[in-house]
Amino acid sequence: MNCPNCTANMEKGKTVLTFQMGEEEIVVVRDVPAMICDQCGEEYVDSDTAKQVEEKVERALADGIKMGFIDFNTAA
Repeated sequence: MNCPNCTANMEKGKTVLTFQMGEEEIVVVRDVPAMICDQCGEEYVDSDTAKQVEEKVERALADGIKMGFIDFNTAA
């Protein structure tokens, strides 16, 4: 896959995604699988992974988490 910004090669890696919901709720998801550009550092998360992350964040908020970190591979 080539980077949409600079057309350099993208390789598999991991990223961190931060979600701020309102003024008081912040959830950080670590170790999210992503494609990362070798040249410019652009990160791309595919739609299936994005959906999984969204579900994990929604569950964390439903469980009453206001601020926290969750790991992509271990979060329920």
